[in-house]
Amino acid sequence: MQTIDRFSYCAGTYLFWAENHAGQDSKGYQILSRISGKYQPSCGDRGWQSLDEIAKDVYRAWCNKESVPCEYDTLAYVLADSFDSDDACVDYFLDRYSNETLENNSLCNYNQSDFVNLDMCYTRDLIEFYNRNETELLAWVDLACEAYGYTSRLQLLEGETIETPDDFAAGLVNAGMTYLGREMLRDIEEPI
Repeated sequence: MQTIDRFSYCAGTYLFWAENHAGQDSKGYQILSRISGKYQPSCGDRGWQSLDEIAKDVYRAWCNKESVPCEYDTLAYVLADSFDSDDACVDYFLDRYSNETLENNSLCNYNQSDFVNLDMCYTRDLIEFYNRNETELLAWVDLACEAYGYTSRLQLLEGETIETPDDFAAGLVNAGMTYLGREMLRDIEEPI
């Protein structure tokens, strides 16, 4: 049985109910009011980032008890610091996987597979994605080339069957988005 520090309990409880009370007549607001008499966050408080591990566990326990998902354990929250959500390619992954938790996420499949097999299997969709997001996609393709030591985009697609310009565009989408998916996976697997 884990001993819970009073300050950590109050910090986790305060943050949960500050974010999740349902108005002044609610049970959550009453709890928040009682905690506010004993605990007030400091001026430098940054919410979740300011909590210690015990306070985060208290917050998660409240989420569990009140059947509220813990947004701080989702991929969207964790990846928001490392990846620009204004980038259409990043936004695709955040939209698709955002509500998954760190423990149970589908990005782990990028260890064994690629974008075409996991997310977008139709050439028509790949071409449309390329046409809508060419600039951002090519930036990820270039990062993939640099990371893998290739000198050109064509070298990155060496071994692919390319008979038309559309095949080349589809291959670039697969290469760039696979690289991005693996970078996201690497980011969430690295210890903080």
